[in-house]
Amino acid sequence: MSLNMKTLTQALAKTAAVIEKTVQTTVQEVTGPRPLQDYDLLEQVGSGGPALVWKIYSARPRSSAPSTQYPLVSVWILDKKALFEARTRAGLSKAAEDSFLDVIRADAARLVRLRHPGVVHVVQAMDESKNAMAMATEPLFASVANAIGNLENVGVVPRDLKGLEMGLLEVKHGLLQVSETLDFLHNNAHLVHRSLSPETVFITVTGAWKLGGFGFAISSEQASGDSNSSVPAFHYPEYDVEDSVLPLQPSLNYTAPELVRSKALSTVSSSDMFSLGCLAYHLVARKRLLDCHNNVKMYMNMLTYSLHESFSVLPPDLVMDIRRMLSLDETLRPNALEFTGSPFFRDDTRLRALRFLDHMLERDNMQKTEFLKALSEMWKDFDSRVLRYKVLPPLCAELRNMVMQPMILPMVLTIAESQDKNEFELSTLPALMPVLSTASGETLLLLLKHAELIINKTGPDQLVTHVLPLLVRAYDDNDPRLQEEVLRRTVPLAKQLDMKLVKQSILPRVHGLALRTTVAAVRVNSLRCLGELVSSLDKQATLEILQTLQRCTAVDHSAPTLMCTLGVANSILKQFGVDFAAENLLPLLSPLLIAQQLNVQQFGKYMLFVKDILRMIEQKRGVTVSESGASEVRVTSSLTNGISTEAPHASHVATVTVPPAKPPSSSWDEDWGPKPKSTPISSSRADPLTSAATSSAPPPTLPQPSLPTGIEWPPRSSSLAVDTQLGKNNVQNQSKEVGFDDIDPFADWPPRPGMSGGGAGLATKPAQVSAGSASNSTGNANFPSLRLSQHFSVSSTTSPSFGAAGLKGIHQHPSGASSERKSMGSIFSSSGNEQAAPRLAPPPLTAVGRGRGWSPAQVRRPGQSSAPSGQLPLLDLL
Repeated sequence: MSLNMKTLTQALAKTAAVIEKTVQTTVQEVTGPRPLQDYDLLEQVGSGGPALVWKIYSARPRSSAPSTQYPLVSVWILDKKALFEARTRAGLSKAAEDSFLDVIRADAARLVRLRHPGVVHVVQAMDESKNAMAMATEPLFASVANAIGNLENVGVVPRDLKGLEMGLLEVKHGLLQVSETLDFLHNNAHLVHRSLSPETVFITVTGAWKLGGFGFAISSEQASGDSNSSVPAFHYPEYDVEDSVLPLQPSLNYTAPELVRSKALSTVSSSDMFSLGCLAYHLVARKRLLDCHNNVKMYMNMLTYSLHESFSVLPPDLVMDIRRMLSLDETLRPNALEFTGSPFFRDDTRLRALRFLDHMLERDNMQKTEFLKALSEMWKDFDSRVLRYKVLPPLCAELRNMVMQPMILPMVLTIAESQDKNEFELSTLPALMPVLSTASGETLLLLLKHAELIINKTGPDQLVTHVLPLLVRAYDDNDPRLQEEVLRRTVPLAKQLDMKLVKQSILPRVHGLALRTTVAAVRVNSLRCLGELVSSLDKQATLEILQTLQRCTAVDHSAPTLMCTLGVANSILKQFGVDFAAENLLPLLSPLLIAQQLNVQQFGKYMLFVKDILRMIEQKRGVTVSESGASEVRVTSSLTNGISTEAPHASHVATVTVPPAKPPSSSWDEDWGPKPKSTPISSSRADPLTSAATSSAPPPTLPQPSLPTGIEWPPRSSSLAVDTQLGKNNVQNQSKEVGFDDIDPFADWPPRPGMSGGGAGLATKPAQVSAGSASNSTGNANFPSLRLSQHFSVSSTTSPSFGAAGLKGIHQHPSGASSERKSMGSIFSSSGNEQAAPRLAPPPLTAVGRGRGWSPAQVRRPGQSSAPSGQLPLLDLL
């Protein structure tokens, strides 16, 4: 029974294995090889391998992927379907395809077994399905073939490969690394590569050059001695063909002649050194030494003649080494270690610096300190690619050394400025994270000075987990330098964080620094920071800012603090408007206007800001307050016949602005005529009626005004008489010769009492009219502006009616001819049996005219009920 159970158990185990394999095969046919299941492909970065058949993608590990030290990896994919189609088009057999796939499998197997810094590191071994092969390696930038412009099998060319030109220093460093790897292969791994070419050398994302493409590699024992017969010889065609899509031999352009002739090697390293010489020539001279299209005859001819040509395109210190490496006698070729000691490498100081960086972890702190002092003066001479790919990675690795951090960190942060956000997050930020978590003192200050760089190149998650704690430690530190720097970097960080987090972690600390510090620079930066954050805050948080301002200005009246307070107030006004400003800003700023610490310019800015708020309030209310001393209010209201019908306010004098009935026309300008060449009236003389018009109390007795003689405006009341037919007569007189009285609309106004009416009144005293016309013609360009707001005021206790009853007894004509003179009511309104007087357009606001025979002796003193003989009544001035 037990035997039967054992047999059954074995049978079940075999069945389970078959089922598992079947399921795995089915899954692979659907989803592809294992690396395609464990990694998310991002974008293709290049191609490599024999004939560049491998497509290399950048990929991100999934949860099922094996653990690795790399945040991103490179996934290599070989599409068997595309290979089958290419083989069919070339007319090759199925056996050729199978042989080529065997070369690919051998290459992947050797990569897994070889562990060296100069060999491509495999993260996940190659897996194969029916339609594809795939494996995962350390992150790569591209192959050297891609870097020099061979972009075959690359779908979309990456941005970094477009127009890429490697400098001589980068090429030197790469060749030196390849030489060191070859030395390891020859002397330690006992392998001969045999297919060294641009397609089999790869550049990592850290700038290191590493070897791959071990499909044609053999051991040293196979390469020499009698065992060479076990190694199949390479068969190159005798005719001119392009590179085969399924190369079963290394590229002829980089292959040593003894391998072409199937000759046994006398030294292990000789064939690889010939290939390295061809590669060095190609990279330095930027052209191939041998370009034979896999044609053996062409290869032998070029090999014979090219090696005798001058190597003028090469640096002088490289020529001798290249000649030795390309010698047809393999015994004369140097080994890899000898080539690393060439003057081409040894005499370059910058290359020596890069070499020190490659082995920096092996040095002690004293050697590192001396080197970093020299590098601080040298590294600016490196080009950007060398800095990003060869200088920055070893420096980032050294950041773990706490002693070296103050010297390394400035260079790391400066070089990181040339990186884009994605590259920074992948290569530099992981090395900076431990520093961000533990930095203090000078290291913390240095990070704060470059905090904006870190903020702009870091994602939201890293900002919260790494950058924000760094700033919080600086807020809580007692060093004013740290406090000042962190306040300067607060706003860029706050703009990228959630506002709730800003209110919880940042704002309280900024308020605390503004209130508790005794350093002016810290307080100023705190207030500036608050002002810049206002645009992102709500009213409640803004009220807290105002409370902080109140507490700061209560104890600190220094000019920097007061001006920062004004800046914060300006931000609040822009954000929340005039209502919030009137309620909260004016009570804060008004007491600060008397601070003696403000100079003239600073006080002017304060005063202008307060006036701007008041002006905004006026505009919002629709009321404009004039700048006169009596708080004269200027109200724009609807006008009836040019006169406001609204009664003045009880405590102010209403000033009515009479708008023109229509826009000024060219005829109006012609009525006033050009400015005559006469002495203008001084504008500095005050109008005695202006001050009286702006006061509601009875005007005091004023001295006689000192006005120029011969000026009369308005003219004497006794000069002309009003006639109800004035409008008709003006129309009739249009056919006559036009004089000044016909042009000037105010020439016959007010009417003279001695004239009865109509055209007769104008004809009775032609001499007076002519004299008046002559007087007016000399000064009509300086005619005074007719502003009722200046020449007519009504006390709050006086009736607003302008009839004769309202003005009775106030002004009496000195001649007693009250029966011949019309009252004010007849001037501005007409009775039912009279024809309406013509509406008078006001004179231009900028013109000043001259009346007829007006004398300062004729002006009545205000407040007198009657004027003596020779004085002009106040009523006639209106």
